[in-house]
Amino acid sequence: MKFVIRDDDLSYFSKPSDVEEWYHSIFAQGIPVGFATIPLVKSVSDVYVKDVALSDTERPISGNAELVEYVRHTPYIEVLQHGTTHETKDGVFEYARRVPLTEVQRGKEELEKAFGREVSVFVPPHDWIGEYGIRAVEYAGLHIIRGRGAGLRNWIMRPAYVRNFFKMLWFKWLVKLPSGKTPAYPSVLDFGEHKEVCTYRLEDADVFEGLEYVRKQDGIFVVVAHVHSFTPEKKERLARLISVGREYGAEFVRPSELFSVTS
Repeated sequence: MKFVIRDDDLSYFSKPSDVEEWYHSIFAQGIPVGFATIPLVKSVSDVYVKDVALSDTERPISGNAELVEYVRHTPYIEVLQHGTTHETKDGVFEYARRVPLTEVQRGKEELEKAFGREVSVFVPPHDWIGEYGIRAVEYAGLHIIRGRGAGLRNWIMRPAYVRNFFKMLWFKWLVKLPSGKTPAYPSVLDFGEHKEVCTYRLEDADVFEGLEYVRKQDGIFVVVAHVHSFTPEKKERLARLISVGREYGAEFVRPSELFSVTS
C-alpha cells in the first residue's frame, strides 16, 4: 500500500515557520509531503491571510523569497498546484466555474518558475472542479488529487468517463466501511486525458477505518491537512495515522508517484 500526505493552501502569505512547526518531525522521518500551493493568491481569497489588507491584486508565490528558498532546500516537499488564485466568487469555487483553457497553465508556469521543479499534480480548491476546469487541467498536462466523489461529479463524453461512472456507482452502492460510509476509492482512476486519486480529510471520523480498508486492498491512502489550521490535536492525529501506516507496511510516497500506479 502507498501512503500520501497532502497539505493545502501554501501561498505568498505563508512563512517557512508555518511549515516547520507542524511538519519538521515528519520530514525528520524521511516522509514526503505534497503541498498544494496557490500560484497567484489574492488577499480576498478565502484562504488563510493575517493582517493583510483585502485586495484583488494577484500575489505570485515567487514574490515570497524566504518561502521559495525554504521549499527549494527542503527535499521532502513536493509542490502541487492548488487552483490559480483560489478565489471564490459569488459563492462559487474557483474551478467549479467556467475558466479559460489556459488558466491552469498560467499557474503552473508561476510555480515552476518559482521553485525550479516540474509540477504534475493539480488540487482543485475545496476539491471541487467542473468540466471547464478539467479540460484546463488536461491542457496543462496535469493529474488530479481531490475528494471522494471523483468519477461521479463530472461527465465528459468519452468512454473512460462512462466506465468510471459505473465503476464508482457500483463502488458507492456495495462497498462500506464498518461505520457505514463509503471509503475513498483505493486506486487510480484513469479518465483518458488525465488520472485522479481520491482522498480523506484528516478530520474525517472514518479516516482510520479508511486506512485499514486500504491495507486490505493493498491500495492508495491519501490524507489531507491544512497547514494554516493545524492544531496540536491534529498533529497528534496525523502522527498516529503515520504510526499505523508503518505497522501496516505502507510505503510513504510523493503524490506524483501515485500516477505510475494503474487502476
